[in-house]
Amino acid sequence: MPPKKNPITDPTGEKATAKAARSADKKARERLKSRFSGESASQLKDTAQKIAENTSSVGDTAKTVTTAVSTVSNSLGNVAESVGLIPTGKTSQTIKTHDAYGGLSLPVFEPQQFIAGDLFADSSTLPRTSKLEADAIVESIEEKRQTLRVVGANLDLNTDVLKTGVKSEKMTQAAIDYGTSRVNTDTKLTQFETAQVQYEIGLTKLDQTREKLSHEQVTLEGLRNETDQRKRFWYEKYNLGESRIKQVQLAKYQLDAKIGAIEVEGEVAE
Repeated sequence: MPPKKNPITDPTGEKATAKAARSADKKARERLKSRFSGESASQLKDTAQKIAENTSSVGDTAKTVTTAVSTVSNSLGNVAESVGLIPTGKTSQTIKTHDAYGGLSLPVFEPQQFIAGDLFADSSTLPRTSKLEADAIVESIEEKRQTLRVVGANLDLNTDVLKTGVKSEKMTQAAIDYGTSRVNTDTKLTQFETAQVQYEIGLTKLDQTREKLSHEQVTLEGLRNETDQRKRFWYEKYNLGESRIKQVQLAKYQLDAKIGAIEVEGEVAE
């Protein structure tokens, strides 16, 4: 029968549904404790799963998600837990079943089981332990705690070692970056020196070209001087020719004059 809804305080019926689920869960716990207090943890877990499936029918009425958790402990503190999720009908994705304790079986101390009902008598159901036994147990537990202390210290030490290792790796990476930068610097220096050599080669070629220019200029000057010499040579040669011509002409004139004089003298003599 679906729970009744209060039109004022619970118009949707969610509160009534949750209350009914809690009530059903509580009753299931009580029945489980009374019937299976001596069963093993695996049997308790199976039984709790069945109870969770039965109590999930309450949530089906309101179409809400209800988590049914049944935890039962025996006299030794064994615990079995079952968590069931009821589909809401709002999604097609698979709803996973989660363990509230991460898969751990935790012991539960139920005060109600050990309360002394008769305050004037030894009425508690707690097991009896002598002082010697209690001291031995407490001492053993304390020694185990010291063992955990050593384990914790070693874990802290290992953590610090690993952190230091991380710093060492970072230092190594920084050293590699530094080495890479040094190589890049040397590469840049090599490129600079290469550029310097290329510059000196260029200067040497420039000097060679200038010397060749000087050679050509000397040759040009020599050719110019040779041209002047040739001019004067031909000029003198021309003058010499003119002088010879004049001498020949003069000799001819003198010869003609002598011949004329001889002829005149001959005529006079006749």
